[in-house]
Amino acid sequence: MKQYLLVVFLFLVWTKSFCQKADSKIYDKPDYYYTKTNFDFTDTLSNWNYDITLFLKNIDSATIIKLVGEITFFRTKPLFDSISRCIYGIDWTPSINFKIYNITDSAKCFERSEFTRHTSSCVPPAVGGDIFIVGKFIFLNNSVCLHCYKYDNEVDYCRPIIKNIFSKVRLDKVSNLKEITQQFGIKQSKPA
Repeated sequence: MKQYLLVVFLFLVWTKSFCQKADSKIYDKPDYYYTKTNFDFTDTLSNWNYDITLFLKNIDSATIIKLVGEITFFRTKPLFDSISRCIYGIDWTPSINFKIYNITDSAKCFERSEFTRHTSSCVPPAVGGDIFIVGKFIFLNNSVCLHCYKYDNEVDYCRPIIKNIFSKVRLDKVSNLKEITQQFGIKQSKPA
Protein backbone atom coordinates (compact mmCIF):
# COMPACT_ATOMS: atom_id res chain seq x y z
CA MET A 1 0.00 0.00 0.00
CA LYS A 2 2.84 2.39 0.87
CA GLN A 3 4.47 1.77 -2.49
CA TYR A 4 1.18 2.49 -4.25
CA LEU A 5 0.77 5.79 -2.38
CA LEU A 6 4.38 6.70 -3.14
CA VAL A 7 3.84 6.06 -6.87
CA VAL A 8 0.63 8.14 -6.87
CA PHE A 9 2.37 10.95 -4.97
CA LEU A 10 5.33 10.99 -7.37
CA PHE A 11 2.95 10.99 -10.34
CA LEU A 12 1.07 13.99 -8.92
CA VAL A 13 4.30 15.89 -8.25
CA TRP A 14 5.56 15.14 -11.77
CA THR A 15 2.19 16.18 -13.31
CA LYS A 16 2.11 19.42 -11.34
CA SER A 17 5.67 20.36 -12.28
CA PHE A 18 5.04 19.51 -15.94
CA CYS A 19 1.88 21.64 -16.05
CA GLN A 20 3.60 24.60 -14.42
CA LYS A 21 6.45 24.45 -16.90
CA ALA A 22 4.05 24.32 -19.83
CA ASP A 23 2.09 27.32 -18.56
CA SER A 24 5.17 29.42 -17.83
CA LYS A 25 6.45 28.90 -21.38
CA ILE A 26 3.25 30.46 -22.70
CA TYR A 27 3.20 33.44 -20.36
CA ASP A 28 6.91 34.24 -20.36
CA LYS A 29 6.82 35.45 -23.96
CA PRO A 30 6.88 39.27 -23.84
CA ASP A 31 4.96 39.62 -27.11
CA TYR A 32 2.12 37.60 -25.60
CA TYR A 33 1.10 40.64 -23.50
CA TYR A 34 1.27 43.07 -26.41
CA THR A 35 -0.27 41.13 -29.30
CA LYS A 36 -3.43 43.25 -29.13
CA THR A 37 -1.56 46.55 -28.70
CA ASN A 38 -0.94 48.56 -31.83
CA PHE A 39 2.10 50.72 -31.00
CA ASP A 40 1.72 52.57 -34.30
CA PHE A 41 -1.51 54.13 -33.00
CA THR A 42 -0.74 56.93 -30.59
CA ASP A 43 -3.33 59.15 -29.00
CA THR A 44 -2.78 62.92 -29.02
CA LEU A 45 -0.35 64.01 -26.29
CA SER A 46 -2.47 67.08 -25.54
CA ASN A 47 -5.21 64.73 -24.28
CA TRP A 48 -2.96 63.29 -21.56
CA ASN A 49 -1.69 64.57 -18.21
CA TYR A 50 0.17 63.04 -15.29
CA ASP A 51 0.02 63.27 -11.51
CA ILE A 52 3.11 62.41 -9.48
CA THR A 53 3.57 61.90 -5.75
CA LEU A 54 7.05 61.59 -4.27
CA PHE A 55 7.69 59.84 -0.96
CA LEU A 56 10.32 60.65 1.63
CA LYS A 57 9.77 57.43 3.57
CA ASN A 58 9.48 53.83 2.48
CA ILE A 59 5.74 53.22 2.53
CA ASP A 60 6.00 49.92 0.65
CA SER A 61 5.90 47.73 3.74
CA ALA A 62 5.46 44.51 1.74
CA THR A 63 9.19 44.48 0.94
CA ILE A 64 12.41 46.11 1.97
CA ILE A 65 12.80 48.07 -1.26
CA LYS A 66 12.28 51.80 -1.16
CA LEU A 67 9.33 53.24 -3.02
CA VAL A 68 10.41 56.61 -4.43
CA GLY A 69 6.99 57.70 -5.65
CA GLU A 70 3.95 57.01 -7.79
CA ILE A 71 2.84 58.47 -11.09
CA THR A 72 -0.49 58.22 -12.86
CA PHE A 73 -0.93 58.96 -16.54
CA PHE A 74 -4.52 59.71 -17.50
CA ARG A 75 -6.51 60.95 -20.45
CA THR A 76 -8.11 64.33 -19.77
CA LYS A 77 -10.97 63.89 -22.23
CA PRO A 78 -13.18 60.81 -21.81
CA LEU A 79 -13.92 58.59 -24.80
CA PHE A 80 -17.30 57.17 -25.71
CA ASP A 81 -17.39 53.46 -24.97
CA SER A 82 -20.71 51.66 -25.21
CA ILE A 83 -19.78 49.16 -22.49
CA SER A 84 -18.80 51.86 -19.96
CA ARG A 85 -21.83 53.89 -20.89
CA CYS A 86 -24.10 50.89 -20.44
CA ILE A 87 -22.60 49.67 -17.15
CA TYR A 88 -21.51 52.89 -15.43
CA GLY A 89 -23.57 55.49 -17.25
CA ILE A 90 -20.47 57.57 -18.09
CA ASP A 91 -17.82 57.70 -20.80
CA TRP A 92 -14.53 55.87 -20.42
CA THR A 93 -11.26 57.51 -19.33
CA PRO A 94 -8.09 55.42 -19.77
CA SER A 95 -5.39 55.69 -17.13
CA ILE A 96 -2.32 53.79 -15.96
CA ASN A 97 -0.37 53.98 -12.71
CA PHE A 98 3.31 53.27 -12.05
CA LYS A 99 5.24 52.93 -8.82
CA ILE A 100 8.71 54.44 -9.02
CA TYR A 101 11.77 52.67 -7.60
CA ASN A 102 15.53 53.18 -7.76
CA ILE A 103 17.39 51.16 -10.40
CA THR A 104 19.23 49.38 -7.56
CA ASP A 105 15.96 47.56 -6.83
CA SER A 106 15.58 46.27 -10.40
CA ALA A 107 15.73 42.57 -9.51
CA LYS A 108 12.83 42.92 -7.07
CA CYS A 109 10.87 45.03 -9.58
CA PHE A 110 11.24 42.39 -12.29
CA GLU A 111 10.06 39.76 -9.79
CA ARG A 112 6.99 41.86 -9.03
CA SER A 113 6.29 42.36 -12.72
CA GLU A 114 6.43 38.63 -13.34
CA PHE A 115 4.27 37.93 -10.28
CA THR A 116 1.67 40.46 -11.46
CA ARG A 117 1.50 38.90 -14.90
CA HIS A 118 1.30 35.33 -13.66
CA THR A 119 -1.38 36.00 -11.04
CA SER A 120 -3.63 38.29 -13.07
CA SER A 121 -7.11 37.03 -13.82
CA CYS A 122 -7.31 39.43 -16.78
CA VAL A 123 -6.23 38.59 -20.30
CA PRO A 124 -3.91 40.70 -22.47
CA PRO A 125 -3.88 43.55 -23.13
CA ALA A 126 -5.57 44.21 -19.75
CA VAL A 127 -2.72 42.56 -17.80
CA GLY A 128 -0.34 44.91 -15.94
CA GLY A 129 3.29 44.32 -15.03
CA ASP A 130 4.81 46.86 -17.44
CA ILE A 131 8.28 48.19 -16.65
CA PHE A 132 10.08 51.24 -18.00
CA ILE A 133 13.64 52.03 -17.03
CA VAL A 134 14.51 55.70 -17.31
CA GLY A 135 17.91 56.79 -16.06
CA LYS A 136 18.34 55.56 -12.50
CA PHE A 137 14.62 54.93 -11.98
CA ILE A 138 12.28 52.02 -12.67
CA PHE A 139 8.61 52.68 -13.40
CA LEU A 140 6.62 49.55 -12.52
CA ASN A 141 2.93 49.04 -13.15
CA ASN A 142 1.85 46.30 -10.78
CA SER A 143 -1.89 46.49 -11.41
CA VAL A 144 -3.20 43.02 -12.15
CA CYS A 145 -5.83 44.49 -14.49
CA LEU A 146 -5.48 47.71 -16.50
CA HIS A 147 -8.10 50.17 -17.61
CA CYS A 148 -6.53 50.93 -21.00
CA TYR A 149 -8.21 48.79 -23.65
CA LYS A 150 -11.27 50.22 -25.41
CA TYR A 151 -13.42 47.28 -26.36
CA ASP A 152 -15.51 49.20 -28.91
CA ASN A 153 -12.58 49.69 -31.28
CA GLU A 154 -10.07 47.23 -29.71
CA VAL A 155 -7.43 49.90 -29.07
CA ASP A 156 -4.98 49.99 -26.18
CA TYR A 157 -4.79 53.70 -25.38
CA CYS A 158 -2.20 53.63 -22.56
CA ARG A 159 0.81 51.65 -23.70
CA PRO A 160 1.49 53.42 -27.01
CA ILE A 161 1.18 56.88 -25.42
CA ILE A 162 3.32 55.92 -22.42
CA LYS A 163 5.98 54.45 -24.70
CA ASN A 164 5.88 57.69 -26.70
CA ILE A 165 6.19 59.84 -23.57
CA PHE A 166 9.12 57.86 -22.15
CA SER A 167 10.88 57.74 -25.54
CA LYS A 168 11.09 61.55 -25.55
CA VAL A 169 13.23 61.58 -22.39
CA ARG A 170 16.89 62.25 -23.17
CA LEU A 171 18.92 60.20 -20.74
CA ASP A 172 21.91 62.54 -20.96
CA LYS A 173 19.71 65.20 -19.29
CA VAL A 174 18.40 63.04 -16.44
CA SER A 175 19.67 62.99 -12.87
CA ASN A 176 16.39 63.18 -10.92
CA LEU A 177 12.65 62.66 -11.36
CA LYS A 178 11.95 66.35 -11.96
CA GLU A 179 14.25 66.33 -14.98
CA ILE A 180 12.43 63.25 -16.29
CA THR A 181 8.93 64.69 -15.91
CA GLN A 182 9.98 68.01 -17.46
CA GLN A 183 10.69 66.13 -20.70
CA PHE A 184 7.32 64.32 -20.87
CA GLY A 185 5.68 66.89 -23.12
CA ILE A 186 2.43 66.70 -21.14
CA LYS A 187 1.07 68.72 -18.23
CA GLN A 188 1.01 67.83 -14.56
CA SER A 189 -2.45 68.01 -12.96
CA LYS A 190 -4.80 66.09 -10.71
CA PRO A 191 -7.23 63.59 -12.25
CA ALA A 192 -10.85 64.70 -12.36
